[in-house]
Amino acid sequence: MPDQPSRRVYEAAPQRLLARAVAEALERQGASLSEEERRQIEYTVAESPNPELGDYGIPLARYARRYRADISRLFEDASSILAEEPIVSEAKRAGAYLNITLNAVEAARLVFDAARREGFGYGRVKTDKPMRIVVEHTSANPVHPLHIGHARNASLGDTLARLLRARGHVVQTRFYINDMGRQVAVLAYGYIAAGLGEPPEGVKPDHWIGLVYAITHTLADIEELKKRLERLRKEERYEEYRQLLRELDELVADASRLRERDPALFERIAKALQGRNPEEEISRLMQDYEYRRGPEKVEKIRRVVNLCLQGFRETLGRLGIVIDKWDWESELAWTSMVSKILEQARRSPYATVHKGALALDLQPLLKDPVVRKHLGVPESYEVPPLILQRSDGTTLYTTRDIAYSIKKFREFNAGKVFNVIAAEQRLEQLQVRLALIALGYRREGLNMIHYAYEMVNLPGQKMSGRRGRYITLDELLDQAVEMARREVEKRSPDLPEDEKKRIAEAVGTAAVRYTLVSVSASKPMTFSIEEALNFERNSAPYVLYTHARASSILAKARERGISLDWDSIDYTAAEENQLRRSLVLQALIYPYIFAKAADEQRPELIVAYLNRLADTFNKWYTSGDSAVNEPDPGKRVFKLALVYTVKQILANALDLLGIKAVERM
Repeated sequence: MPDQPSRRVYEAAPQRLLARAVAEALERQGASLSEEERRQIEYTVAESPNPELGDYGIPLARYARRYRADISRLFEDASSILAEEPIVSEAKRAGAYLNITLNAVEAARLVFDAARREGFGYGRVKTDKPMRIVVEHTSANPVHPLHIGHARNASLGDTLARLLRARGHVVQTRFYINDMGRQVAVLAYGYIAAGLGEPPEGVKPDHWIGLVYAITHTLADIEELKKRLERLRKEERYEEYRQLLRELDELVADASRLRERDPALFERIAKALQGRNPEEEISRLMQDYEYRRGPEKVEKIRRVVNLCLQGFRETLGRLGIVIDKWDWESELAWTSMVSKILEQARRSPYATVHKGALALDLQPLLKDPVVRKHLGVPESYEVPPLILQRSDGTTLYTTRDIAYSIKKFREFNAGKVFNVIAAEQRLEQLQVRLALIALGYRREGLNMIHYAYEMVNLPGQKMSGRRGRYITLDELLDQAVEMARREVEKRSPDLPEDEKKRIAEAVGTAAVRYTLVSVSASKPMTFSIEEALNFERNSAPYVLYTHARASSILAKARERGISLDWDSIDYTAAEENQLRRSLVLQALIYPYIFAKAADEQRPELIVAYLNRLADTFNKWYTSGDSAVNEPDPGKRVFKLALVYTVKQILANALDLLGIKAVERM
């Protein structure tokens, strides 16, 4: 691998130093550690709660117990190993902990050399084991505009792809167009029945599609409910009748609200559906599309889906997200891939009949310890049989998903596939992975990863796509941009109008993306636009403002004719001021934080790091320790190099999150 300055910084991170020293000390006493065990040691390194004890520490008692090592010798050996590192000024025992104090002068030399040579690329350490990886994300049903839930999926998926690419992997992003589900059939039914064409002038296509879908779904449900009510009345089942009547009242209220949004469109669809049997016709339309019966129907379904996708691309574009490949679910069904899966399933030893339909019995696969470990499920976990084909001959979503999984691996020659899909689909994703293994695609099944994310909520909002009740992502972005515009106006009233508009769009959209990846994907979150646009702390605007502040310092230095002469830096300045020292040590760990975030697929680590770095830099800036006005030349250049390095890290880390840094706010 070519020389990479950031790699040297990465290896000098205190987490790496302490873990290596402890592992080597254990091996001197006869322990044999796997790569995973070494990594686990690294995870226990933490910053010292008391600066007097050192900068970082690691608990050694647990390792002495685990590997039956003499603890006194363990401390002695690990300390002597660390003493040989120029970047460690002291290693000492404090109770059960081994603590180190770092040499900020040596740390600054290492960091500045890498920042000088790599600039924007500082910190992006390449992996020793590059892979070809597919990241499928967003994949929203094309029946209404993207909303906040899709935004979390898209932000996580795109950030994951960016992290993996920066780490040195070859990554392809894909969007699965679910054009064969019942939702698309409902949409297409209303669209075809009412003889609709293009959306009205000036109306975003996915917004119009969402209204067509909600009107059709609501009217179809009303018709179906009326039939059920009539049956209950005839059978004199009055309690159920009254309960269903309340549901009908709610549906009628939803219909009234939809009528108000576009009276002409509502009446057109309502008139077209009058006296028909929507449920039966929607089911028939699904079958016709799957088996391509009637080219006109196929063409119209494709047209209506494409209208929605056009809107998706526009919205994702505002967030800086571009999908590499768009895959149509129907094209899987129209090729031999799905029929091949069904044939393999029939011949499989796991084939069974469940509820009168062809299915796979997946439970026996959990007896395999390798499968259990890779899929993260206990042997006692009960997996229901996976139905592959309905009694009417149509296939299920999961059947096509099995075929799609194979397609993703084979077309890109992928070693790993990440599916960014809501946590509520955990069972379906597990079934697909087990089905792949059952059908002989073991490599694919073991290397497909469900990147699960929990729901995101808006305070006081209850969403329903079927009823047209949702805050679109476009509306949310517009609101964020408007709030950012007011703040830019307040802070920089003299900027040209087009510049204010550009900055507001960049800051507003960045605020949404940043917030959505700030919380671990495994945790549910409530999105607050006020918090997302907080210019004072823990937000994209705050970090962007910090970057602009660093840019301003460097610009002011240039205006005064002060150059960043790297060869004349007085590195002793690193230890003279606690905030300077803290910034150097935070810059030191950036390559480590980046690699950890990429390898563990945890973008929230980047966010937490950015928040802290911005906080420290702003405290330093407001402390009066000026870079431009520093009278000592060597110390002045040190401070400018520190500002330059922080600026590069901020821009680099924001880019990993899909956010472009701005030079001024």
